[in-house]
Amino acid sequence: MNELNLTYHSPDKIRKLRDNGVCIPDLSSVCIGHEIQLEQIRPDCVIHPFSRITGAETQIHEGAQIGLSGAATLHNSCIGENVIVGNLGPVTLKNTVVGPGAVLGCGVAEEAVILGKESKINDFTAGYGFRIRKGSLYEEDASSAQHTDTKMTVLFPWTTLGSNINFCDALLAGGSGAELGMFSEVGSGTIHFNYSIRGDKATASLLGDVSSGVFLDQERLFIGGNNSLLGPLKADFGTMTAAGARINGTLSAGLHFGHSMPKGRVDYDQRIFSGALAIVSKQLDVLAELTTLFHWYQQIRINCVAQTPEQKFIYQAGLRTVELNFHERLFQLNRYVEALEDSLRLSSGSKQLNKKEIADQKQILAQWPELLNQLQSPTSFEVNAPEALTKSIAQQVAENNTEYTQIIKELDPEAKQKGKVWLNSISGSVRQIFYTEFNKE
Repeated sequence: MNELNLTYHSPDKIRKLRDNGVCIPDLSSVCIGHEIQLEQIRPDCVIHPFSRITGAETQIHEGAQIGLSGAATLHNSCIGENVIVGNLGPVTLKNTVVGPGAVLGCGVAEEAVILGKESKINDFTAGYGFRIRKGSLYEEDASSAQHTDTKMTVLFPWTTLGSNINFCDALLAGGSGAELGMFSEVGSGTIHFNYSIRGDKATASLLGDVSSGVFLDQERLFIGGNNSLLGPLKADFGTMTAAGARINGTLSAGLHFGHSMPKGRVDYDQRIFSGALAIVSKQLDVLAELTTLFHWYQQIRINCVAQTPEQKFIYQAGLRTVELNFHERLFQLNRYVEALEDSLRLSSGSKQLNKKEIADQKQILAQWPELLNQLQSPTSFEVNAPEALTKSIAQQVAENNTEYTQIIKELDPEAKQKGKVWLNSISGSVRQIFYTEFNKE
């Protein structure tokens, strides 16, 4: 036996798939790993030439098309119903879950979750040259155009990224529909700068929030093209920025023109941190919202909305991705706080920090061990969802309303209001431990 026969199912085995209803136009150009049980590849899907499919966890569901316009490589990935993989060229998917109806153009996804499409207003999920990296979560109808890169990024339903964008370590919510002018949007050429001059990544940005954003009834955010977003950024619903802007800080609703850099130079030691209290506070805000999203997935998506094993599987994958983001943010915040010790030591012979900044950093270091202990897991902040919310969802499910976005949009006003109060209580409890510890005498 040659190496190929030891690694992949034989053409005779693959022929059995075709006999069972899987469309494989060219048996000789398709490789399927021995570790895959053939029943994991469902009838009525299409596997085009030059597809290589490996990994014991790989699943391909009905109606999916693999490698439509170029070679496809799948490893330990789940492909939902009617998904198109590679409608613009080659695609590689590793440890990725792709929900029903998603359309992936040409690119790479690794350790990511895409919940799928529920609307037909736009005809793609990710365009040409996408890279969807570890910890990326695209919720229903979220999309990215040409040459986009995400990592540890959460995109709420309908949100979209334009072309030539790097948007890592951020959460984007907002908007109330899939139609033009209704969804949150990041313009082409925009970069979220998520790595500081100090060498830290306590830089995650929050555009909108979870507690209100999950109800799909908030004003959209619009980030203009060619923006430089300097994390950590916090933006309210209704925030807009002009094209070509340099944006940082905290943004309220309205149009922001950003600011330019002053000319000249200053003496600067990158090892001495400044603005520590604001940075820690903003990262706690991100942790609070990710904790809230974790419980939304657990109690609402999985326990109330999911009606099939396939839907529950996809939501569970989303839950794991939210938790992955939580632990990444906590890890990066812990690295930042640990570096404050050197910052304080070096600042003793420098005039770079004022007395208040030094006092803030000392207090953060003193309180951090207890804070870190309380922040170990989002499960520590569980609060049961209100009955009004779960009943409203159950009523819609009973009426055969199966699309997630439609269920949420049609919640009755009382259910929404009580849901928002519930989620705010979770995010508030995360924030409160910071303010409680920091204000101890």
